Amino acid sequence: MEGVGGAAEHGGKARDASLHALLVQHPNALVAAADAHGLFVEVPASVELLGHRVVEARSALDLVEPACRAAVMEAWEKALELGGGIAPVTLIGGAEASFYFIDVRPSHGVLMVILAADEHIELVAALAGREPVMPKSGRTDKDELAIIRFADDRALRMLGFTLDEIVGCRSLDLIHPDDQFKAIDAWMEMLSTPGAVTRLRARHKRGDGSWLWVELTNNNLLAGPEHSVVTEMIDIADEMSALEAVRQREQLLLRLADALPSGVLHIDRDRNVVYGNSQLHRVVGIGPVATLADQLAAVIPEDRFVLESSLVSVLVDGLDADLEVRLALPGETKIRYCSIAIRSLTDADDAPVGAVLCIDDVTEASVLRAELEIRATTDDLTGCLNRAAVLRELDAALAHHADHSPGTAVVFLDLDGFKEVNDTFGHTTGDRLLVSAADQLRSAMRSIDFIGRLGGDEFVVVLPAVRSIEEATRIGMRLTDALAQPVEIVGGLPTRIRSSIGVAWTDIVGVTSETLTAAADRAMYESKRAGTAEPVFVSL
Repeated sequence: MEGVGGAAEHGGKARDASLHALLVQHPNALVAAADAHGLFVEVPASVELLGHRVVEARSALDLVEPACRAAVMEAWEKALELGGGIAPVTLIGGAEASFYFIDVRPSHGVLMVILAADEHIELVAALAGREPVMPKSGRTDKDELAIIRFADDRALRMLGFTLDEIVGCRSLDLIHPDDQFKAIDAWMEMLSTPGAVTRLRARHKRGDGSWLWVELTNNNLLAGPEHSVVTEMIDIADEMSALEAVRQREQLLLRLADALPSGVLHIDRDRNVVYGNSQLHRVVGIGPVATLADQLAAVIPEDRFVLESSLVSVLVDGLDADLEVRLALPGETKIRYCSIAIRSLTDADDAPVGAVLCIDDVTEASVLRAELEIRATTDDLTGCLNRAAVLRELDAALAHHADHSPGTAVVFLDLDGFKEVNDTFGHTTGDRLLVSAADQLRSAMRSIDFIGRLGGDEFVVVLPAVRSIEEATRIGMRLTDALAQPVEIVGGLPTRIRSSIGVAWTDIVGVTSETLTAAADRAMYESKRAGTAEPVFVSL
């Protein structure tokens, strides 16, 4: 291509000569004409073809494999700069060929494209199965009454009209009825100022009666030598189809969200409400509002800290969060429980831009869970902790010894004569005795103490934060005195509950609940053997 490249220096005549030489050299080549943007246009009548076939395409790029496009663009830029360029390529059908670009705009107003291969059959076979590439843009000229006077080849092909069919038509008659109002508005605005440009998007009629979405740019050149309105149109059907698909997906998501049994809340990074479904407002008891704070205003103060911490994790750090909060709904005295799943929304760089909150009323489940927890940890008859639960509390108290906290004491109690009460007055009376004993012990306990029933007539009281055996002794005596107060168990007559009591105290790190309980149990048996109802105290 050195001759072509060098010819760029000798002006238009030298390029015309180079074009003629290429056509003679490649009698089986396909040819096309292109504008300065590389888009194929009609071959001017001034170009003398030697029986060559004109290729139908939008541009040279549409004819080659993707890997060859860079080479085509490089050759094209060279042609614009120096007058000619060449690019060996692989066509979309697999055939090997070469593109020659020659800038003959000085003589013919176009750049000529020569597509040459060794055999004509290869080009025909390569392009025979190719789907025709429809133009994506075109131009029409209109008078001041919007009557079409001219349409270029790209516009005709894009719209599916012949020139005779479209010339003389009023452009408004080719616009969809639903878009005519905005078309008239844009046209009148354009006419109001010489040189004005207006744009609109509308559906344009095609030759087969279908409608094509286009963007129309009206240029008011009525005051110039053209004395016309030049309308440039761009095919935006793919874009509008994509927008319609997005609209349908948004509608689907909105309808789905509105049908969900959960409350759905979408917020942006500044905690403004973007969307909330109808169930959300039923769950939180507040209608549509602008901010998250107002939407969740019913959250009780004690639970707002955990809510705020979770929101910071999601909106700042992009971490998901799950939590449960309590709500005091307007006009209701009953506290409601809600589970909230917060999921982060991010941009293309994974930076948080908002969040979605799914909120469910779990009041019934929470109440049921609480009841199950109570049943799993308490004695049904007395309301005391059961054996496993009270030993867990004792383990927790003993674990604090490692933090140099005060010691822990265990009071082990066994009701004397309980079997005789059961045998003489029946189990119902025996149950009343157990309930009364538990109530009397609770009346003498501190707020931080725990009482448990180990089984039968045996009780354990856990005393955390006891500083010495002396303090444990005082508390143990108070429990003994409370248990000795008369209660009405049988026939309305006052009865005193006798018990054997052992108290074990320790402040040593590493003592287990089993060890301390066993020491209190042994002390209790010493009290029982003494038969004086006086507690026995031991220190580990």
